[in-house]
Amino acid sequence: MCRWRSWWKGLPALVLLLAAALHFGRAPIETELTDRADRLLVAIGESWAHASFDGRDAVLEGEALSEDARVKVRAELGQLFGVRLVEDRTTLLPERRPFTFAAIRDGNKLKLEGYVPSAYARKRIIEAAEKMTPGVALSGAKELVRARGVPAGDFIGVVSFGLDQLAKMQRGRFTLSDDAFSIEGRAPDFTTYDELEVTVRSELPVDFKLARFAVLPPAVSPFMWSAAREPDGVVLDGYIPLGDARRALLDMVRAAVPGAAISDRLRLADGAPPTEGWLKAVSFALSQLGRLPGGKVTLSGTTIIIEGVAPDFAAYDALAGARRAVPEGYTLTRFAVEPPTVAPFVWGVQRTGSGIRLTGYAPSEDAKRLLLDAVRAGFPGVPLSDEIRIAAGGPAAEAWVNATVFGVSQLAKLRAGSVRGKDATLAISGEAVDSAAFATVDAALAGPLPGGFTLNRDVRPPVVSPYVFSLRKDGQGLTISGFYPDAQAHAALLAEAKALLLGAPVNDVSALAQGAPASFSAAVTVALQELARTSAGEARFDDSKLRFTGTVLYPAAIEQIRANLTQALPKSFTLDLGLDIAAQIMAGDNTQCQKAIDDLLARGSIGFSAVGDAIAPASRGLLDHVAAAARGCPDALVTIRVEVPGATPTLAGARARAVSDYLAHAGIAADRIVTDGAAAMAQGQPDAALPAGLQLIVR
Repeated sequence: MCRWRSWWKGLPALVLLLAAALHFGRAPIETELTDRADRLLVAIGESWAHASFDGRDAVLEGEALSEDARVKVRAELGQLFGVRLVEDRTTLLPERRPFTFAAIRDGNKLKLEGYVPSAYARKRIIEAAEKMTPGVALSGAKELVRARGVPAGDFIGVVSFGLDQLAKMQRGRFTLSDDAFSIEGRAPDFTTYDELEVTVRSELPVDFKLARFAVLPPAVSPFMWSAAREPDGVVLDGYIPLGDARRALLDMVRAAVPGAAISDRLRLADGAPPTEGWLKAVSFALSQLGRLPGGKVTLSGTTIIIEGVAPDFAAYDALAGARRAVPEGYTLTRFAVEPPTVAPFVWGVQRTGSGIRLTGYAPSEDAKRLLLDAVRAGFPGVPLSDEIRIAAGGPAAEAWVNATVFGVSQLAKLRAGSVRGKDATLAISGEAVDSAAFATVDAALAGPLPGGFTLNRDVRPPVVSPYVFSLRKDGQGLTISGFYPDAQAHAALLAEAKALLLGAPVNDVSALAQGAPASFSAAVTVALQELARTSAGEARFDDSKLRFTGTVLYPAAIEQIRANLTQALPKSFTLDLGLDIAAQIMAGDNTQCQKAIDDLLARGSIGFSAVGDAIAPASRGLLDHVAAAARGCPDALVTIRVEVPGATPTLAGARARAVSDYLAHAGIAADRIVTDGAAAMAQGQPDAALPAGLQLIVR
C-alpha cells in the first residue's frame, strides 16, 4: 500500500548513494588519465612536463626549454581522449649565457657542476661519469641545473669525450663554455701524456672546438739531469724543462767540452726549478765537467753533484774553489772529486773564546759537510773558521764522520777544548761547562768510540767559584748539595754519612767540580761528624768558610762542637757557629726510653780507639742521641755494660767509664749511671744481673 505523503524520508539515503558513486567512480578516471598523459609526454619527447587531473580537467606543470615546447605540450594534451580542459601552469627554463659545464676529478672523486639542457641529458651524463673509472665517487649530479641556451651540436657527446680524457688522469678538469671546451690536469706518466697529446690532435667532437689544452707532463721529483764524459763524447741523460731550453743546453755542452760528440737522451718533463736559474746551474756544472776527464755532473732539483778524479792539484784547487761560486738558489750537496793523498792524516776541531776552528783534512766532501752540519747544530750562532781541506789517505769516510761528530757532540759540553785526530786516533780534551755536562761526557767517553777509533782523553770538571757545599740534616734525613772535588772521597763521604746518621736517608744532589780549597774533603768529614750530633742542622761551606747552624741535644754540646771544629778543621778554614738547644722530650715511661736506646744501638755502634778507651769522634752523634733518650726518663738508672769478647777487664771497665763520663757531660746525673758487670763479661763469666732501669750494652 503506497504512502505517498512520506516519500521525502528516503532522500538522505539517496544523496549518500549518489555521492559514493561519484567518489568511487572518479578516482579510477583520474588515475587512468594521468597514466595516459605521462606516456604521451614521453612519447612526444617532452618528459619535462607533468599532468595531474581533477576529474577530467588537466593541470600541466614543469619547466620548458622553449615556448614552442609549451605550445606543443598543451596541444597534444588537449587532444588526448577524455580530457575536457587543460590548465597550463608551465614555465620557461632560465636562459644561461654562456652555457657552462664542468667536470672536476680529484683522485677517486668526480664533481659535476653547471647546466644541462634536459633531464635526459643529465641521465646520460651521469651514466657516462659512473662508467668513467670504477670506484670514483660522483657528486654534484643532482645539482646540475636544467637551462636554455645549450650550443648547437652533440652536447652529450662532447661531455662524454671530456670525461674519457679525465679517466686517464688522477686529477684534472674538463670545462665547457658554449661551444668551446678546455682540458686541464697532469698526466700520471709519460705514456698517458703522449696518448692525450695524440687525442687532441685527432678529430674532435663535431661543432665544438678545443679552446685550451693544459695537461702537463708528469712532474718528476727530484728533477734529475746529468752529463757524463766518456772517451767518445758527452752523454746527456734525465729531464729537461718545458719550453725552449734544449738548444741553450746543447750550446753550453759544446762550449765546456769543445769537439765532443753529444748523445742526447733527455726527456721533456714538469717539476723543474725556474728555467733561467736551472740553465745557470747547468752551465756551472758543465764548467766543472770540462776539468774532469771521465767525470760526471748531476742536478737533482736544486742540488748539484760533481763526481770524478781531478787530473792534478791545479784542477782540484780550481774545482774546490768553484764550490764557493754555486749559482743562487742551488746547493752543492756532493763533491766527490778524488783529492791528493796526505800522510799522516790529521784534523782538529778547537773551541776557543772566539769561536770554532776546523783544521786539517777530511776524507770527502760529504764527510766535511756532515761535520759542518754537526758543528753548526752543536754551536748555533758561534763564529766558525773553516780551514779544513779534502784529502785522500785517511780513515773511511763513514768511520771518520762517526768518530769526529761524536767528538764534536762532547766538545759542545766543554767550556773550552778540542777534538784532534791522527789517522785512527781521536783525542778529546777540555774543561766541562758544568758538572752535569762533565758527568754526561765522562759517561760517553767510558764506552768504545764509533768507527773503532782509539781514544785519548783529558776532560776535566768545571772550575766553580765560590766553591759551595752543604750538608743539611732534618727529619727527612741528610741532603748533600753543592760541589765535591774528588769522586773517590765523595763515595767515602756518602758511606760515612749513612753510618753516622744511623741509616737515615741520604739525598745526594751534589756534583763534581774543580776549585775546592785545600783539605776540603777533610773539612767536610769533620763537619759531618759534628752534624750527626744535632737534632737538625746544616754545615755549609763557602770556599774555606764553614757556617755551622742547627739545634743540639744538650747545652754542653754547643761548646764541645765549637772546640772540636776549631781543633779538627784545617788551618785555612774559618768557622761561623750558630747553634740552639733543642727542646727536651720527656717519655715518662722506662719502656719507651729503653726502646729508643735499643733502636739507636741497633742502627749504630759505639767505637773506641784501637788500643785504648777513648771514644771515637764518629760515635759522638750516637751517644748524644742515646743521652737524649735517657734524659726522657729522668728517674731511671742507666746501666752501662761493655760486651767486647777478648777485652781485658781493665779495658772493659775503662771503656764503660768513658761512656759514663760522656753521658754525664751530656746531662745525665752521675748518680743515675751504673757500670757494674763490665769485667764479668770481659772475662767470659755468666751475665750478672743488671740493676733495674735503662740498659746500655756496648758491643
